[in-house]
Amino acid sequence: MTTIARPQVSPQAVRQWLAILHGDSPGHVHICSTGDWNGKAFADLDAATKYVQYLDGEGREGIYARVTTLRPGPRTGRGGADDSAALPALWADVDIAGPGHAEHDLPPDVPAVEQLLATSGLPTPTLTVHSGGGVYPIWLLDQPWVLTADDLDAAKALAKDWQAVIEHAAATHGWRYGRGVGDLARVLRVPGTINRKAGLARPCAITAATGQRYTVQQLQAALAAARARIAPSAPATAALRPAELASVERPAGAISPLDDYAGRHTWTDILRSDGWTEYYSQDGITYWTRPGKTTGISASTNALGTDRLHVFTTSAAPLEGGESYSKGGWLAARFHGGDHSAAAAALAAKGYGTPLPNPAVAHREALEEILGAPVPDPPPAPAGTRTIGRRPDEIDVSNSALAADWLREEAGRGRLAGLFQRRGEVVHTPREGEEGYVPLGDRDDSDGPAQVRPVGDSALASRISYTYGVYKMVKKGEDYEPSPALFPRTAARTALDVPDMLPNLRVLRGVIHSPVFRPDGTLIEEPGYDPVTGLLHLPEPGLTVPPVPELPDGGHLGAAVQLLDEMLAGFPFVSAHYRANYLGALFTPLLRAMAPPPYKLHAIEAHQPGSGKTLLANLARHIHGGVFRAEMPDDEPELRKQITAILSITTGPIIVIDNVSGALKSSALAGLLTSAEWDDRPLGSTAWHRAVNDRLWTITGNNLSIGGDLPRRTIRTLIDPGRPNPETRTDFAITDLEGWVKAHRAKLLHALLTIVRGWVVAGMPLPKARTTDGYARWIQMVDGILQHAGIAGTFDHKSTQIEVGSDDDEWGDFLVAAHRAFGDKSWTAKELLGNVDTGNLLNPGSIPLDTLPGDLESRAQKPGVVITSLAKSLGRWLMNRDGRWANGLAVRPDGKDGQGVSLWRIQTFRDGSS
Repeated sequence: MTTIARPQVSPQAVRQWLAILHGDSPGHVHICSTGDWNGKAFADLDAATKYVQYLDGEGREGIYARVTTLRPGPRTGRGGADDSAALPALWADVDIAGPGHAEHDLPPDVPAVEQLLATSGLPTPTLTVHSGGGVYPIWLLDQPWVLTADDLDAAKALAKDWQAVIEHAAATHGWRYGRGVGDLARVLRVPGTINRKAGLARPCAITAATGQRYTVQQLQAALAAARARIAPSAPATAALRPAELASVERPAGAISPLDDYAGRHTWTDILRSDGWTEYYSQDGITYWTRPGKTTGISASTNALGTDRLHVFTTSAAPLEGGESYSKGGWLAARFHGGDHSAAAAALAAKGYGTPLPNPAVAHREALEEILGAPVPDPPPAPAGTRTIGRRPDEIDVSNSALAADWLREEAGRGRLAGLFQRRGEVVHTPREGEEGYVPLGDRDDSDGPAQVRPVGDSALASRISYTYGVYKMVKKGEDYEPSPALFPRTAARTALDVPDMLPNLRVLRGVIHSPVFRPDGTLIEEPGYDPVTGLLHLPEPGLTVPPVPELPDGGHLGAAVQLLDEMLAGFPFVSAHYRANYLGALFTPLLRAMAPPPYKLHAIEAHQPGSGKTLLANLARHIHGGVFRAEMPDDEPELRKQITAILSITTGPIIVIDNVSGALKSSALAGLLTSAEWDDRPLGSTAWHRAVNDRLWTITGNNLSIGGDLPRRTIRTLIDPGRPNPETRTDFAITDLEGWVKAHRAKLLHALLTIVRGWVVAGMPLPKARTTDGYARWIQMVDGILQHAGIAGTFDHKSTQIEVGSDDDEWGDFLVAAHRAFGDKSWTAKELLGNVDTGNLLNPGSIPLDTLPGDLESRAQKPGVVITSLAKSLGRWLMNRDGRWANGLAVRPDGKDGQGVSLWRIQTFRDGSS
């Protein structure tokens, strides 16, 4: 019988941790344990280490060290926050779902914790400790913050608010985080000890280290930036400069309808009346579950002390995930398509608010107060000249503040109706070929039918100057006359700085180029802005889709299916299920509001070039409008940059990346495919950029090798002509198929819409759900549409799915090769790579090149690449696969070498449990 060794305390690791945390701190180190929270304080780290060994010998469930050192002197137990002598670091304490944790809404694993930290916007931790049941990210200071009575409150606030930001980030993913860990008297498990909670024996150990340390000021600035992302500061109201005019006070008792509404109603009243339920409350913040969901976190109110609703979910339309709403903003978004002016008018009709002073009168009265005399009216303009206020397209910009007031009302309507608000910025939507459309790719790429571009103050001022008759009054002799002028950039900047205060600026949630269905099954057919969904319908010039029948009958459905059959007649789909997958992809862009994203990756495959896979991808792109990229980026940073650019700027619902080759394993792509939102921090920036991921991502390739976490997130279309040189085929019924699809685009869209409408009026019948993941609703809807139309095949049928497990097989091959080379010895990533066989006869290695994980093999074979330069990439692989078993082996961290480089070793099952 094999005896599995139990993990033991490591005095060296304990002493190392205490030195890292408290080696330079004044005061005493405090050690305590489960069953004795009073513990003991030590002036000497060696004595503290020996006490940890003693506690472990007693089999204590957990052994802990206080994060701050203690002041010398009498106290009770481990003391309170006021007893802190020095703060060496900030920390988080993130529990992971599993043994010892009864909660069901915790992050499921370490990658989830990394995702949580990325969402928070806080800087990269100096160290990461796995406690055996959770993760401690640690942000070490460059020197301990020695605490005095003057700065103790500042330290308390920094530690407490740091936890509040992490709690908010956890809630965006639907996870619970206990912010109560932010007290300066907090204790954390000691790396090198054993977590015996729930009857298990799991080591507590340092699992990652960056070496980056921070000043107190850097952490305070990072916290301020993270807080600003959650609850932006209230924008300052545009006002005249004191040197020009005195301020105008609102008459006593006057209040706007929206402010009156906010003062009369609590968030509890508002959300409960709309079907939301309270999930839990903590420290003044309430977490809410959206209507239609029985549990989980969908939004919060009063985060960081703000009286705002912050929405996490993307399934609470018309509210937008990731956005914060005032009470008036919620009312406008929920019932008035984001139109604050319409919401205010509706409230005023019910008696809310009192009249506000007339801005023009207020400015005039204030000017008279400064001058001490009445302001004369401007003289009448001579005949034939422009008169102030006579024509609505003329703007007097003699006073920049009045110009800003005009823009506040005009933005989003009239000649500026093409301006919208998207995620806190003002944007416009140029079509391809129009001014402002800037292609992203090279000559082989296409960015689709339109773009969404941010509007700067210079561009906005120029647009107004060319669109309206802009003038200012200038004195000529004793009279004033209008003179042509440019719209002031200062006025444009004032409006752009506060898009939430522009009442006619509508919220843009997406751009469509063909009709799509609303969540209730009705159809967006008319061009323009749809207030129900927040979608802007911009049909491409010349495209007119015939009216879709209100009640499609069998004849309508038969004709629609026949037209799709005609288009696909020449493609040799391997089975009806693969053909159903392609047709399901064609229906998906029409369902973006009914079956919200995310969607699986659509892989169109063939066994050899010339089979027609790119043609199939392009047909979908021609029908719906889309983006085309001729190749997949070489590395993850470039791929992330491409994804961010495509989601932020382009509008086409189909994204095609052509001719993917080699093994496709991408954590960025895998993360993209499981979320309706995409977060990225551009290179050189500390701010995170968020975009809506409402597209269908499509790749093409021959004999695609898809690994990592992508197989479960991929739906496949496979064609096989069954003959050599398939590009020479002449048996297509339609010779110029791309030209035919472009010419019949309106009819093809009509056919797709008719099939979906037929399913809608039939009551939206759904087959039995086959999955419970985030794709379930989409797959169920598409399958129901295909079945109702009598189209053969099952969408995402098991026979078309990629067999999962090959990635573990490859990982197992690597572990076997590494164990064969090093046995039980420790090694660095660089040492392992130096032992890889690259074909050098003078220095043959014992580890086959093709056993390297992921794309390291292909990267190592590139000209001029020194294989040991890939050590950092291999290190990330090892860190991400720490403890993942294959072939009875697992990789484990084994401390640091003399230069501080991470050591690893291969653990066999007989070495001990994971």
